[in-house]
Amino acid sequence: MKTRSKSTALKPAPPPDPASLPQRVPPRGPIALAHADVSQLDALHSPCDLRRDLHAFVNYVRDRSVKRAVRGNTLPKADAARLAKLMSAPAAPEEVQRDGSARWIDFVDHIALRLDLVSYDTKGVYAGYTSQEASFPDNHIVVNASKYEQFIGQTLAAQERKLLDLLTEDHRRNDWDSSYNEFYTAGVLGRLERFDIRGAATGVMPSLEFAKTRRFLLEVLAQCEPGVWLSTAALVAYLKAEHPFFLIPQEPRLSERDRMYGRYGNFYEHIGDRWAQGVAVPDDAADGFKRVEGRYVERFLEGATLTLGYVDVAYGESPAKGIHPERGVLQAFRVKSLLARALRGQIEEPAVTVQPNFEVYVQAEVYPARVLMELARFGEVMSSDIVTIVKLHREKVADALARDEKLDLTGLLRRLAGRDLPQNVARELREWTQHSEKFTLYVGFGLLEGDVDLAAADEFTMEQIKPGIRLVRSAEELYGRLEQLAAMPLLVKHADTALHPLPPGARTVFPIPAPAAPKPGEKPAVTLQRETTVTLHFPSEAVLEEFRGALLEVRCSFEVNKGLRTITYAGRHEGQVAAVVKALGQKYRIAVADLG
Repeated sequence: MKTRSKSTALKPAPPPDPASLPQRVPPRGPIALAHADVSQLDALHSPCDLRRDLHAFVNYVRDRSVKRAVRGNTLPKADAARLAKLMSAPAAPEEVQRDGSARWIDFVDHIALRLDLVSYDTKGVYAGYTSQEASFPDNHIVVNASKYEQFIGQTLAAQERKLLDLLTEDHRRNDWDSSYNEFYTAGVLGRLERFDIRGAATGVMPSLEFAKTRRFLLEVLAQCEPGVWLSTAALVAYLKAEHPFFLIPQEPRLSERDRMYGRYGNFYEHIGDRWAQGVAVPDDAADGFKRVEGRYVERFLEGATLTLGYVDVAYGESPAKGIHPERGVLQAFRVKSLLARALRGQIEEPAVTVQPNFEVYVQAEVYPARVLMELARFGEVMSSDIVTIVKLHREKVADALARDEKLDLTGLLRRLAGRDLPQNVARELREWTQHSEKFTLYVGFGLLEGDVDLAAADEFTMEQIKPGIRLVRSAEELYGRLEQLAAMPLLVKHADTALHPLPPGARTVFPIPAPAAPKPGEKPAVTLQRETTVTLHFPSEAVLEEFRGALLEVRCSFEVNKGLRTITYAGRHEGQVAAVVKALGQKYRIAVADLG
């Protein structure tokens, strides 16, 4: 008996209900919004340059061994203080002095890590069963040189796209965290209050597509009139009328468990006290769009768009007094034309012009790291803004040629500028390159004159210059070794500016000028050199160390005696010391008293 098997085909899943999807069709033409009067508002133009500071951070940690804190994994305060001076955030030095860190420096650190330009441990280890938090022993920041070179080797438009994608992507700390968005997390330059994080992992929040929402809003802003102040309320009204479901779908996709939250059940308002019991915004509230989507738009404007310098914003008083988080405070914004060019990939490469006075002008919309890194080898940055001026210096050119004999500086500048150099500059560069000589400067080494077969010096010898003359390391240790061998060594320390004369009778292969014999009846001339030194006595080791560190920062020469808690310096350095005393006067009441 034959039986016919019945095959059953799986039914395809039904297409998603359009009402359950956000509606984000970008506008195809200009958007006319009402202009805003900001004369009574607090206008904010971002003073920070993320692109420039990102390279400053990478170059700083590349030149130093930066070890992060064992507890908290933060940057050391000393490194944060130095970075604050290198970066563009004006408030960073004061923040570091007060708190040990600065929001902007931590943000740049975070972006460098997410771009994979640097790497360090972010998970840590738990030392024992009772540990409440991870610790980070020996956690050094490592620069990923190949990734960094790859990043700055891209066009400026590609670099900008990389930053824009990073700051608008849906970044989550883990699979369960839905709080890393404008509703709950403040931008690095943001001022506005955030929603209560309670319930951030429930309701509509896990299903919202913030990356797509941000890209949509960027396209909306790119269609706004650039260069003029526009009303934020007008933007919110436009979105409600034309794109009411750009953020939350008409019918949100809610799990069975989360249906109780409804559309706005995640968003709690607090009346009076910021920390009072919150009440969720009702789904049927007539002004619900303003209270939720409107708040999001305000916080979006002071987020990535402000950080990247695409907009300026202006703040006023909240029309809804006593309600938290505040709304209607960011009342105006101004879009820059840079935004549209960044979205379209139309940021031009830097324009380089070599002037007859040996100044190189670099004009760029965004920080041209690659070009400036090349030019910095040959000169000094005189000013930095939309136009950066680099002054070529003969000494730096000679040093670069000594390091790379095949360097064609004229060809490099011609390639960067896209045209021939001024005739006088080309002629002078030829002179500089023809007369440059290669030399090596040894710092911390000594010159040893002695017998050819001086075996005791072999392990200290860096280079045998000629028979009887060696370049040696650890000269003082070698001197002690020779004294133990009764070799009767002579140790002579030379100053940075002149050679110290050898004592009479010293054996040397170098010529010693004979003193001029006095004329008959003439008294020989004797010159005594006098130098005044000053010794400061400190009341505590802590103050001594702080003062010592400040003197090192200004490159002042001094001697320190930790046992006596003293610092001694030459009188010619009085100006540098006075500057340090003045600077530390912001922290201490300093009085200098003479000892009898």
